[in-house]
Amino acid sequence: MQTIAAISTPVGAGAIGIVRISGDDALKVAAKIFRTSKLKDLKDAVPNMMYYGTVTAGEVSDRCLGVYFKAPKTYTGENIFELHCHGGVRLVNEILKGCIEAGARAADKGEFTKRAFLNGKLALSDAEAVISMINAESEAQLKASYRSMTGKLSEEIYALEEKLLDAIATMEAALDYPEEMEEESRRVAKDTVNALCKELEKLIATAKTGSYVKQGIDVAIVGIANVGKSSTLNALTGKDRAIVTEIAGTTRDSLEERIEVNGVIINLIDTAGIRETDDKVEKLGVDRSRAIAKNSDLVLFITEAGRELTGEEKEILISVDGSKVLYVFNKDDKPHAKDDREGIFVSAKTGEGIERLKKEIVDRVIGGEIDFSGNIVTDSRHYDALKRAYFSLTQAKEGFDEEPAECLLVDMRDAYSALGEITGNTADESIVNAIFSKFCLGK
Repeated sequence: MQTIAAISTPVGAGAIGIVRISGDDALKVAAKIFRTSKLKDLKDAVPNMMYYGTVTAGEVSDRCLGVYFKAPKTYTGENIFELHCHGGVRLVNEILKGCIEAGARAADKGEFTKRAFLNGKLALSDAEAVISMINAESEAQLKASYRSMTGKLSEEIYALEEKLLDAIATMEAALDYPEEMEEESRRVAKDTVNALCKELEKLIATAKTGSYVKQGIDVAIVGIANVGKSSTLNALTGKDRAIVTEIAGTTRDSLEERIEVNGVIINLIDTAGIRETDDKVEKLGVDRSRAIAKNSDLVLFITEAGRELTGEEKEILISVDGSKVLYVFNKDDKPHAKDDREGIFVSAKTGEGIERLKKEIVDRVIGGEIDFSGNIVTDSRHYDALKRAYFSLTQAKEGFDEEPAECLLVDMRDAYSALGEITGNTADESIVNAIFSKFCLGK
């Protein structure tokens, strides 16, 4: 493959800019633009050692560091040379231009990681975890992505593939010797398929938590006008994000803010107070509030401590899925606010109960602390492949007592193909290209 080059640091001025070169001719390309007094010839560079020198690209020069990584023990599995120069936008672009003039080709998006996959350095799921690490916005997402990036998920899938492949091979061998092998091969294959179904069930069950890890928890703040919805949002975020007044209908549209609790992102959506109104703009806000409440993972129903629910509030609750409602009794600081109803009591004014409310949101949706000692499925593509593999195996499982071996093998091979889409063993070129098109240049 042709030697490629790209800028591997973010666009913009910074202390350091890195230009990465990968391919068989990485040293040859680097030698045309980089000089160091430590070496007469760059081909004598010691791998993994930084050399201080000068890079010259056209009319532009810079004092920089150069480092050589020798194949196959590199990220891409190819020879790599990196130039660590000053981080000026024009400067790094000129150096990249110099690399191209010296014989390299400008890399496509994600091409370094794609080459790592093609050269067997990463499974496809490992490579996808790289982009998840880059895009991670929460501690939980970082932990889950790191576990996958280091091969924990692919190891588990490889093990499932190997067991399934052994069962397929046993069944296929029995086709040639049906009288001697078919009964035993069916028994072995059936036991294997049953075991694999149980393992897939456990893995698929993590996807719900995985979706919260990746996307966050969508929480709608709902209630009638002037019960303290916006004040509660401000208290949860620790800043004056929403305008608070005593005038009913102040919030006419939804307002979104994000916080992180126990490593998980919570997407807070402050909605317009739900009430009957003749104001067209406010009515649009009320309609949107109802839709947001319906589609959220959790609804914080804000009401006032120390009083019964109003007719309007009861009407709101009728239109909301009760299993998603968490009652939040605001204004708990007032003298008359003694209340023994089930829910979280807070004072948006003083901050009392707010930390407990944050914890309760995560506990209600996820069920407490996330266990990162095992794999968590966070990618929708992986989830879809696992579901298809599970479906095919259950089809085979139900047919072992009656179906001919040829039919069982169709389902078992379909399951193997679905699992291989995760590791890359059976992924076609369109899947691979679609995945790496999501990467940034230089990675």
